[in-house]
Amino acid sequence: MRILVTGATGFIGANLVERLLLREHEIFCLVRETSTLKRLKKMNIAIVHGDLADKNSLKCLPDMNIDAVFHLAGLMGAWGIPESEYWKINVNGTKNILDIFTQTGVKKFVYSSTAGVLGPLKKPPADENFPFNPSNIYEQTKAESEKIVLSYYYETGFPVTVVRPEFVYGPKDMHTLGLFKAVKKGLFPIIGQGSSTLHPTYIDDLIQGFELCLGQQRAIGKTYIIAGERYVTVKELVQKIATSLQTNMHSIKIPIWLANVAAFTMESSARIFKYQPPLTRSRVKFFTENRGCDISKAKKELGYRPLVSLDEGLRRTVEWYKENGYL
Repeated sequence: MRILVTGATGFIGANLVERLLLREHEIFCLVRETSTLKRLKKMNIAIVHGDLADKNSLKCLPDMNIDAVFHLAGLMGAWGIPESEYWKINVNGTKNILDIFTQTGVKKFVYSSTAGVLGPLKKPPADENFPFNPSNIYEQTKAESEKIVLSYYYETGFPVTVVRPEFVYGPKDMHTLGLFKAVKKGLFPIIGQGSSTLHPTYIDDLIQGFELCLGQQRAIGKTYIIAGERYVTVKELVQKIATSLQTNMHSIKIPIWLANVAAFTMESSARIFKYQPPLTRSRVKFFTENRGCDISKAKKELGYRPLVSLDEGLRRTVEWYKENGYL
């Protein structure tokens, strides 16, 4: 198949491209002219320059006879980015590429959202039937994009599938490196009691989920949560990371209110002195809100099975970080 991937310069996108190449698909990657292509340059792919926020820059796409699209590009949650940027890229950018491909007859359009659209949970796990309850601008715009993607299916029959990953990690992931570094120091602060839940998903398992959505006709018009076999408490995750690092863990518990005060102070200072604060209120939420998913729908309808345990996934991740001088 001739497959277009957006977001291919990111951690998930690059891993997806590598897997699709192994399956002998012909891959096209939509990237901005300012994007760093270090990892992609080593792959046998076609680079297409374009900007999701600029519809005119996408006009070349209909002439490429694309069979399927994986739309992974988006602006992730980060401190200091104006909310308007999230709407421009995550929402308007998604609509722009949908408008382009509804005219070309692609066989499948897979949209990568996030399980975060369900927001913090009083009692996990959550499944695909839970209502939207986003708690930050990233989740808000991803929820809005999901609605738009599925509206194209409901209104025109356009063959879309929505995938909701959760807390993806693995070798070559620089987004979670800070967590591993903090644990390596042996004194990781637990905010609150450490009893809130997270749902780690090893990168290879997520890529398996994407591939299953591509190959299953019954996935059209559906939404699937793709995550690891089970969710864990923050305390358990930190301890497992410490074990994989062979580090003795001496956790200090910090009250949530104190962590928020510290985060607010750091954010205020960062606005003045122009740096990325080590602690933000968004990060406090991440480590104190319950997140956990029910993946039974993906198991039943797609045949999805997480193959990499948390212990094994952490071992592989730590090994890669060490081999490449990050830990």
